[in-house]
Amino acid sequence: MASHLSDIGFQVETEKELQQLAARAYEEGEVFETSTVSYIKWAPGEGVELWLQLDRANDVIGINPHFSGSSVMRVGLTQRLVRSEARPLDGALHAWANPEGEDPETGAYPFVFDVPDYYLIDVAELPAIAKIQLAAFAHELQSYDNDEAYAESQSDEIKFASESFIPAGLFSPGGEATGPPEAHAIFTGHVLEASIITNPVTGVEFCWAKTKTIGGEIDVVADPALLNGLLIKGGVLSGYFWLSGRLST
Repeated sequence: MASHLSDIGFQVETEKELQQLAARAYEEGEVFETSTVSYIKWAPGEGVELWLQLDRANDVIGINPHFSGSSVMRVGLTQRLVRSEARPLDGALHAWANPEGEDPETGAYPFVFDVPDYYLIDVAELPAIAKIQLAAFAHELQSYDNDEAYAESQSDEIKFASESFIPAGLFSPGGEATGPPEAHAIFTGHVLEASIITNPVTGVEFCWAKTKTIGGEIDVVADPALLNGLLIKGGVLSGYFWLSGRLST
């Protein structure tokens, strides 16, 4: 079954396999500490990242994947979002894509993205303009050779442009605001670059596409089992995604 982990080539099926993966990340990763929290970043190569969360006894209490790609999105950061007591080191940021001028509370659309190193980021004063690298982990994904093929695929009365973005994590199907907001989105975009990447730890392949949509660029990663075809440069992709982002340095 496809998952956030399989989107970057980790085929984890059991709790034991997840524990073994976390143990290796713990041993080989780089530790980042503050006065109150600790993370371990394991980046074995090809953009693949796992972020472990540690409690005060240095025991692992959480693990999040990320993909470090080449996309850059200019955003207006407006709010920090702490998740829950059950997920004490998880956190997200509310943002506007491609803000107008220097006003961080305007832009193409609002959205939320999860941050794997949430308590390490330096955004003390919000709202603020920033640049982020945004990775989209596919839950559902379709590919099309060109704009014409994408347009022909749309049979509903409401049709979406080949560059469009719906912040699905902010609203319910009925249009009401959700609480708390989730880092989910439905978007369509043009493929700027694409390749099949081999996870250097597992030898398992996954799909990657640097994608241009309204508001900016996004690195899309996907388990090949999700695809109905190939992601090709110059083509169009569309799907439902979980968003993980890091501030660009």
